[in-house]
Amino acid sequence: MGAPGWGPRGGPTRATGAGPWALAAAFTAVYGAVSCHNAAAFSPTWGMDLAFFHQLIASAAAGGPWGSPLLLEPMGFLEMVHAHLILPFLVGAYRLLPHQNTLLVANAAMACLALVPAWSLGAQRRGPAGGLLAALALGLGGAFAGVATADLRPSALFLPGLLGVFAALAPSAGRPPRLGAALAWAIVATLGRQEACYLLMMAGGAVILVPWAGARGRDRRRQQRAAVGVLLFGAASWITWWSIKDNFFTYVDPRALGAPPPPLPPDHLADRLRHVGRLALSGLPLGLLSPAPVLAGLPLLGSMATTSREWGPVTGPAAHYPAFYLPFLYAAAISGAARLGRPGLLALALCSALAWERPGWRRGPVELQALVDVIPPGAAVAADYASIHALAGRPVLWNSAQLRMRPEERPRGWEAPWPVPPAAVDYVLAPGDDPLHAILDVDSAHRWVDIAPPPRGGTAGASGTLTHRLRVRRAR
Repeated sequence: MGAPGWGPRGGPTRATGAGPWALAAAFTAVYGAVSCHNAAAFSPTWGMDLAFFHQLIASAAAGGPWGSPLLLEPMGFLEMVHAHLILPFLVGAYRLLPHQNTLLVANAAMACLALVPAWSLGAQRRGPAGGLLAALALGLGGAFAGVATADLRPSALFLPGLLGVFAALAPSAGRPPRLGAALAWAIVATLGRQEACYLLMMAGGAVILVPWAGARGRDRRRQQRAAVGVLLFGAASWITWWSIKDNFFTYVDPRALGAPPPPLPPDHLADRLRHVGRLALSGLPLGLLSPAPVLAGLPLLGSMATTSREWGPVTGPAAHYPAFYLPFLYAAAISGAARLGRPGLLALALCSALAWERPGWRRGPVELQALVDVIPPGAAVAADYASIHALAGRPVLWNSAQLRMRPEERPRGWEAPWPVPPAAVDYVLAPGDDPLHAILDVDSAHRWVDIAPPPRGGTAGASGTLTHRLRVRRAR
């Protein structure tokens, strides 16, 4: 969906330019490069989940199961805890370029696609300059950057999908709200994860009740009809998922609003308050001038306010959570800022860029690369959280912690031996003080031999001591 042009007398035209797509490609290159660098420097956003997705996609690309036991979830395309309809497309891309960087760049591309409808929202009211400012406001936001560099999270598609729905429902001169475009973007959101169904229902329901983006008269009636279509699409998706999936697990679920909120640890509460403060400084309160998307997101925002899961940091395991609420807040903010003219959109872009810390290039324990290089590509491996992503893409990969858990910690529904027996792997890479080494030392069936780092290497940490041990299984 391209943004309209701007006519010589100030009225929008039907012309579609390459500007928003070029900007989305540029941001994809930047954020993709950040993710690739951080993974190579042993500092991904969350190596465990990156390894899980890499294992899953590599397995499917090789004709194996759609799934990975690494997170101890059921195996199968629809049996996994989350349903990601985008996975077949990612598998196809991985077959062409079988490398973890393919997945990291794909995540950046999924998030940065949102710059196209963001541009359209700004351009519908303030021309190409307004479109550019609107897209920059989103792309330069720290929370958005956190989603774009969150390794691989298919829920990043909520950003373009929902923003695209709001852009399609917004009228502009010579172009009424468009049901077809709204449904196309709704499909994009649905490709990300099953929670898109209720996000779309909330978006459609709010626009039915509250005029959106200045719609009046005939445009308002068309807008309501299109919003009904979005609502029905979300409801049909919900019913479909409930009928074909036994587990409908959601991290952020408005259905839980009636439950008493769990107490928040002090550090989580402090981080959450800091995050809300950044939201307030980022220009997003301008959305109150065009509040339909904010009203649509209220159940979601209420759920996030009371959940025990952390969602404030722009790096780490929860960096992808803003993909749920950012589309609602930025859709409203862009439309509200546009009511103030291009200065309003400029203010939004500046505030959004300055309010957040931004995830950038990081450096982790890069000395582990010397040990990773020793392990043969096809070997079965158990690795710790710091190194597991660097060893993903092989037939057998476990987290070293899964070899030393207690028997009573067996996951629900897990029928295979537990904990994972050391004989299931050929190599173990874990910190030198990991209790797993004591278990390997008393293995009666095998000897676990330390492999020295290669002469060219140097696995010493900053303190000058060896941080990890790489051990290989030998017969006694």
